[in-house]
Amino acid sequence: MNNYIINEDVLCFTQDSDNKNKILVIEKNRKFNINGDSFKFLKKCCRLYGHSYSMQRQFVIDNFDFYIKTPIILSEYNMIIFFPTTTPSSDDCIWISYNNVDRYVKENNYTKIYFKGGKILNISASYSTIDNQITKCIKIEKYIRNRNLKNMSNSFNL
Repeated sequence: MNNYIINEDVLCFTQDSDNKNKILVIEKNRKFNINGDSFKFLKKCCRLYGHSYSMQRQFVIDNFDFYIKTPIILSEYNMIIFFPTTTPSSDDCIWISYNNVDRYVKENNYTKIYFKGGKILNISASYSTIDNQITKCIKIEKYIRNRNLKNMSNSFNL
């Protein structure tokens, strides 16, 4: 599992609360642990997709001014975008796949997230945090799709 890379099936990942040396990864059809630190894992996956974490974060900051809890575009091609629930370096941070969120509901002390495919997770982040993060991701996705459409249309006008 040391060569594991985030893909379209990943719903979320975080530092395992039972073992701080492991990352808990939840996919559409399975849940498992890998060794390591979740923030370093995200940075490694960014590099494997061809960009550094810093570069992806700076792209979002430059285009949207999202300095706090900056969503990260892992793959523009596959439109894989993850957002953090807290400060990314925190052990409590959960990285959630924007692309796999179907809907989310406010509960008493947490937010219930319904993922595409039927999985439901209770996240200890507030509803407003999740809503703000989803809104950021919607803006990022729209920007990327519009830019890609514009580039495609320009290539046909040569």
